[in-house]
Amino acid sequence: MKHLLRCLLACLACCATPLAAKETPEIRQILAGEPVQLAATRAYVLVRLDTDFFKFSAHILRIPSAEEMEAYEAAKRAAFDKAGKKAGPYESFVFDYGGRPNFLSLNPKKPAAMTGKIALVLAEIPPGDYVLYGEGLNNYLYQCFCFGTVGFTVRAGTVTDLGTMFFAKAWAPSPIPELAGEVDLGRTAVMDYGLFATALRPRRPDDALPAGLDPALVSPATFHAVGPFVDTNTLLMNRLAAIPGVLAYDSGRVIDVAEGKEALPN
Repeated sequence: MKHLLRCLLACLACCATPLAAKETPEIRQILAGEPVQLAATRAYVLVRLDTDFFKFSAHILRIPSAEEMEAYEAAKRAAFDKAGKKAGPYESFVFDYGGRPNFLSLNPKKPAAMTGKIALVLAEIPPGDYVLYGEGLNNYLYQCFCFGTVGFTVRAGTVTDLGTMFFAKAWAPSPIPELAGEVDLGRTAVMDYGLFATALRPRRPDDALPAGLDPALVSPATFHAVGPFVDTNTLLMNRLAAIPGVLAYDSGRVIDVAEGKEALPN
């Protein structure tokens, strides 16, 4: 995956800092008690969000098609030309773009079920390739995984299970084993804003499912490592914790474990 930042352009065009995930027909969360009926043309994603520490949303980014990017570039060029001298540099030009959004929020405040303090979030989204982009509050991005994360694919008519996400204070110890190496960083992690540590534990066979969801329609996500990128519309930048067999780090380099090579910067 190259030039990930370009994939953000369509959703950055009309957003102020921090980046907002709009509530649109692109995403629909299935609520508790709602019948689970999968549409053949839509994809579904399931994630468990640990709310014991905080009710962070998981933010995912859909990689736009070439046609979408061409449409965006054409709209940007037209708006830039219309703005004239006040437009400034083309690269940083911001305009109101009405195209298809690709930045989506999975909100624990609208779960399909709760298991203790774990919110089971089931959402209907467009099929495609996605990046686990960051975490946020009330649909706003708070912290991106700019220094390393994972990507995955969701297919029509099926549920892709991402597993469970855990959150903790990066400056303090945490008993969560998946966060080892990302916590207890001391004062360097709590200055103007507190940095948070985030881990993703891929699906386990005993992980709970929302009532009414046929297990035969649920498949574990196949993850791959995504290298560093830059986002100027977030308060904080960190990385997703290492995932055995998928994501590792070597002195700041992001390693795609399955491929046995560095996941290069985007």
